[in-house]
Amino acid sequence: MISVVVPTYNEAENLPELLERLDRALAGRSYEVVVVDDGSPDGTAEVARRLAGRYPVRVLVREERRGLSSAVVEGARLARGDVVVVMDADLQHPPELVPKLAETAERGCLAIASRYVKGGKVKGWPWHRRFVSRGATLLARILLPEARPVKDAVSGFFAYRSDCIANVKPTGLYKILLDILVQCKPQCVVEIPYLFGLRTRGRSKLGTRHIADYLRQIFALARWRPLKFAVVGASGVGVALAVIYLTSFLPTPLSVALAIETSLTSNYLLNKWWTFADRHTPLLAGWAKYHIATAVGNGVNYLTTLVLHFLGVWVYVAYLVGVVAGYIANYVFSELAVFK
Repeated sequence: MISVVVPTYNEAENLPELLERLDRALAGRSYEVVVVDDGSPDGTAEVARRLAGRYPVRVLVREERRGLSSAVVEGARLARGDVVVVMDADLQHPPELVPKLAETAERGCLAIASRYVKGGKVKGWPWHRRFVSRGATLLARILLPEARPVKDAVSGFFAYRSDCIANVKPTGLYKILLDILVQCKPQCVVEIPYLFGLRTRGRSKLGTRHIADYLRQIFALARWRPLKFAVVGASGVGVALAVIYLTSFLPTPLSVALAIETSLTSNYLLNKWWTFADRHTPLLAGWAKYHIATAVGNGVNYLTTLVLHFLGVWVYVAYLVGVVAGYIANYVFSELAVFK
């Protein structure tokens, strides 16, 4: 049996068409639809119950909005099928793709309907919506090793084993696929292209709350590594400023170079033993790679500090500006190359 889990909030207008198209797409297959509604004031749950007389629908109503991720997990716990297909009710996820996703999941793979593999497409989005989506995907691929092979790691349309999804502990309100990638660690991931269309009814629920929750979730799944890296970097600033002070009798270029090298080694050791403590990195080989990986950021730091100083900026302030300029490059290369 295939279980289709559909989290809903104010989707009464879309449910009749969704269920009709699902029934056609899954004709001849044993299936059920589990609607998990977060107390929609538009009567979504009532519409679902009425349609249960025509389609194999089960309805779970939660009294308050608790987020899509927990709705998916609770729906998977109710599911009778070995495979769960997760999709939205807004018809932007085409029901006609459900059989292919289910068949892929039945072979043991996490099947993801993807907007960003060859053949996939997003229709009608404004530039800022595309920017947010692409940025979220890029951030996931940088911070989460499990997401790096996946082009659309924030997709909300996918299929996998019900036992895995039912045991996931959501770290965010909306992007449950990230939790599945990190917690279930599927051995096989298949992305299936599809056209992500525009809503024909209802309103999009994307807002600043979603973006803030996503950032909190991605940092939590990354074990707060970017923030730890920043804390380590801040300690390195203290080390570097101390070296600049103690070597003030030397020419400024040499003093700044010694400060950067000392803080770099200090940062490497702290990052190895704290920020990336869960990853095995050989001490000396990692130290050498860290020099290479942070060369761009340190180069930016060095040049920024010298240029500002020669322009009349106090050397301590110039160095702090250089640190900020080099932080992002240093973290990205450390994550992808040194402590991978």
